Amino acid sequence: MADYHSPTVVQPAILNTDMTALERLLLTHIFETAADGDGLYFFAETSPQDHFELPIETIRAALAASDGVPSEAVAFVREQLKEAGDDDEYVDLDLSQTSFEFLFQGIVKRSATLDHVTIVTSFTCTKMRPDGFGGMAVLVTADAIKGKSTEDILGDFLDETEHGPLATAPGFGVHVLLRLHEAKVRAQIAQIIETDQTLTPIAAGAVTNADIRAGCINVAERTNLAEEQDAAVFKAALAAIHEAEQRLAPAS
Repeated sequence: MADYHSPTVVQPAILNTDMTALERLLLTHIFETAADGDGLYFFAETSPQDHFELPIETIRAALAASDGVPSEAVAFVREQLKEAGDDDEYVDLDLSQTSFEFLFQGIVKRSATLDHVTIVTSFTCTKMRPDGFGGMAVLVTADAIKGKSTEDILGDFLDETEHGPLATAPGFGVHVLLRLHEAKVRAQIAQIIETDQTLTPIAAGAVTNADIRAGCINVAERTNLAEEQDAAVFKAALAAIHEAEQRLAPAS
């Protein structure tokens, strides 16, 4: 019989003050922990736990202690509690249909010190099975959860072998012509307010990052670049023809 394991490490350590009582309760049952200064280092020597049982009163106490703090953990646990009967003293928490990364994302969103968390997992097997080995790296930020497995990396290598180095470039086959950078919007705000003091009574510093993000989203939704896109496609087609002509031209 072959046993499959997924030893995992989470970095950096998470400050105790960055976690709600409920997040800490869940994470300390999903992972093993070691004290690291004012926080906890999360890891799993064998595999993270995706199914475990906890006293229902312990869960309710953690929920109450986490009340008022925005967290996906609350919604997850409340959904799990719906399955508990009136006389149940314990509740099964099942993460097999989701993933624990959302817990770390909730922490990163609120943290004043963390801008990301990395999770690295090794896939191992007690027998030399061809499907028993590999790994996964996951980056968790406030805005996204991104991961790549060793299978994905091998797929990139195969694409590069078949199609050339450009095949592994981000967005292979798609080329971004325009990016709206929030930092540039921030700089423009200061220039606008300084140039036209009658525009608004507020100072540039009063415009928050959330205001800028909302403004960028609003503009992106309302801006139609169809004509510019058609022109770019036409120019790209002409450029591709020129590239082909140069490649096929007899060497002088």
